[in-house]
Amino acid sequence: MLMDETVSAETTPTGRPAQINGPHGCYRVRRVLEEWQAPGQARFYRLQVVTPDGSAIAEVVGPRAAEPGPWTLRRMWT
Repeated sequence: MLMDETVSAETTPTGRPAQINGPHGCYRVRRVLEEWQAPGQARFYRLQVVTPDGSAIAEVVGPRAAEPGPWTLRRMWT
């Protein structure tokens, strides 16, 4: 499902998301499946998350490098 919505994220000390909070709920991150970043761009994560219905895969984009800002939940597969 394409979502493209602004969310907040609680992060680990290394900056990886541990929990995603948005208008459609709160998702606990079980593990980071993929992580990459082009130079000067925002970091992209593909995550295995826990939803009320079970496990799902989420694509999340963090703020641009060295800038504070919102996170974006791009897609969710349940």
